[in-house]
Amino acid sequence: MTAKATINMLKQKSLPICIISLLIAGIFVLSFFLYGISKHADRRTFIFPSAEDGKYIIEYRNLTEKPHQGDINLYIDEILLGSTVERTKLLFTPGTRVLSCFERDHILYVNLSNDLLQMGEGVIEIREGTELLKKNIMRNFSKIDSVEIYIEGKSAFEK
Repeated sequence: MTAKATINMLKQKSLPICIISLLIAGIFVLSFFLYGISKHADRRTFIFPSAEDGKYIIEYRNLTEKPHQGDINLYIDEILLGSTVERTKLLFTPGTRVLSCFERDHILYVNLSNDLLQMGEGVIEIREGTELLKKNIMRNFSKIDSVEIYIEGKSAFEK
């Protein structure tokens, strides 16, 4: 074999390697770009009580990164809507809404409408619902040390 034939053979083998390398690099750049785009949503955890047994069902949702009403308020609005899974119970009666929500000194104050006092089918007990709401909030927002829940401006449960 001559030197010229060896060089031609190496060129022929390096062309497919070059193409494969460019494809891998292109896929890497594309995936990095798509990852950057997908970071415009916050992934949050939602815990709902199961309708079938005493266990909990964990659900993950991507929420808007900077909602106009605030991260925590959006999260509470979403949890009040209930789960997307049919085999869960609601934390509170449908129609319950957030009247006000603010954080001061790592304590979150949540004022809910008195609609939650109405018991209905597929709704857990009020005390269990408020405890689960607190658990959900504290699990998703590390800056919150405790949650105080009010119903129409009155403390939900006296300590």
